[in-house]
Amino acid sequence: MIFTNLIQTNLTTKSFGHEIEYFRFTNSTNEDVWEALVDNIDEGFLIITDNQKRGQGRRGNVWISEPGASLTYSFLIKPQLPMEKIGLLSLLTGVAIVEGISQFAQLDCKLKWPNDIILNDKKVGGILAESKLINGEIYVVMGVGLNVNEQELPDEISTIATSLRREKGSPIQREPLLAFILNSFESMYNNKDSEWIDAWNTHCIHLNSKVKFHHGDEMIQGTFLEINEIGQAVININSNPQKFSSGVIELS
Repeated sequence: MIFTNLIQTNLTTKSFGHEIEYFRFTNSTNEDVWEALVDNIDEGFLIITDNQKRGQGRRGNVWISEPGASLTYSFLIKPQLPMEKIGLLSLLTGVAIVEGISQFAQLDCKLKWPNDIILNDKKVGGILAESKLINGEIYVVMGVGLNVNEQELPDEISTIATSLRREKGSPIQREPLLAFILNSFESMYNNKDSEWIDAWNTHCIHLNSKVKFHHGDEMIQGTFLEINEIGQAVININSNPQKFSSGVIELS
């Protein structure tokens, strides 16, 4: 059970999280937010569930979340950004998550490009951003799955994934944690996007490190230099910095 009033009690935001809809279970919180658009919802509208039955990660992967233990939510953004910079919003969300976790739970999470939340070299969360152009306006739905209080994980992911509780050794209250994440998001959202990029690079786990990079059917090796002004990965391959908009990074 999620107590939405406990989320809102801990908010310092002006818009994000002020309107929340809670479902005990649903197929997809991203889909739910898109459906709610017909009701003329405001920026910052958020849907959260205790049990997402058909959660998706990037590239069509399934996102597994444990009912009653995870934070699984989506929220609406109506960005004033050029289309080529829309991808920065998922990177900003990642920064907000790691900073919110640090402030509330005193755990030092990191970011792996483009949308993975990493704790002690294991994945603890992910982000799925979807954008649509409707009547000439850009809308973005930001979906987040975060392992918070799981004590056991499925065998197939137990070596590569973890939860905040497993790493901290004690349970973490989900509602104020989400409020801290939303507070961090809105605070940075109102800043220049160049500050988002600097913050993301600061939290990146593989900055200036050698990585293996899956780009389509190709495996590339190089040094991850940074993200650029539109959120692309800049990877130095044989002394030639190259820009990538998508792909999967493996840490060497």
